[in-house]
Amino acid sequence: MMRAPQGSDTPRATRKGVPKPTRGFAVGVFFVAVALTAAACSSGNNTASTTAPTFNPATEQSDISTSFTTLFNLADKNVDSKVAVIQNGSQIRSAMQDALNSPLSNSSAGAKIDSVTALSSAGCSQQRLPSPCAKVVYDILGTNGSAILPNSQGYAVYVNGKWQVAKVTICGLLTLFYQTEGKSGSPPGC
Repeated sequence: MMRAPQGSDTPRATRKGVPKPTRGFAVGVFFVAVALTAAACSSGNNTASTTAPTFNPATEQSDISTSFTTLFNLADKNVDSKVAVIQNGSQIRSAMQDALNSPLSNSSAGAKIDSVTALSSAGCSQQRLPSPCAKVVYDILGTNGSAILPNSQGYAVYVNGKWQVAKVTICGLLTLFYQTEGKSGSPPGC
């Protein structure tokens, strides 16, 4: 039987040729066990809080276009359909109803999406929007199909499984409407 020199960290051989654990080996096993335990605890079933909602990138622009067109077709006076495509739409129902009751609303017949750019989580946060979100360049169309507000910029957010017009986008336009109507202050809910 071989013996390691005294004071050496080399494990001593046993009768069956299997090394006997040393203090260094035991400390290493302890740290590996702690690391594995910590990893197991931190990788629990918490996917809901860290996983962003998913959407179909192939239909993203079409889905966003549908929401913007529904909202900006002001010839359709159905406030419920408008509120349904706006982020937190119920908060601005009253302002939307005011806009729909105005003769100015008869001049808008929808929207045409020029471009959609998905933003990173950080980009959404910078705009104070939930993630996922997208920057949208669009034209508000008149009743003859031509752009009456070309190259407008706004945002869409993916909420509860569908793309909606970001509240900040419609509030900016409702503020312009209020100014045109001679009203002061912010529209209700904005």
